[in-house]
Amino acid sequence: MKLKSKYLLIISLALILITSACQDNRVYESYVDIPNHEWNKDYTARFEVEITDSIQLHNIYVNIRNTGKYPYSNLWLFIKQIDPEGKMTEEKYECQLASDTGEWYGSGFGNIFDLQMLYKPAILFTKPGLYTFEMVQGMRDDKLLGVVNIGLKLDKTNQ
Repeated sequence: MKLKSKYLLIISLALILITSACQDNRVYESYVDIPNHEWNKDYTARFEVEITDSIQLHNIYVNIRNTGKYPYSNLWLFIKQIDPEGKMTEEKYECQLASDTGEWYGSGFGNIFDLQMLYKPAILFTKPGLYTFEMVQGMRDDKLLGVVNIGLKLDKTNQ
């Protein structure tokens, strides 16, 4: 009977170690729905991320879901980042959604394509607190057709 208890204990500990080793490094992931799949130039996608670790490096990703009706192969974004003290930075970022031959990048299900793009690798958030990210589309269209969702993901790097 003691032998079975030892084996059970060893198996339980092994399962706990395996489970904890496979943990996701994700800190944050969220999507904003684009109303009627038409991204109005005045519509801002907003993400609020609580950062608690000011030592760990993070990767920041932009997630895009578009339909096959999206008229371009790229998407320009204006991305603002506001730190806990209110300091703002803004930059343009180009997302390449399709190849020159018109083949969509990312995974597809039906007529919706899901693409995750590395926006900023190995970023250090020096101050813990609430960070706000805002995205607006930077294309020339007042209403950009075919964008279903825009998302933001942060994960811890393995460095």
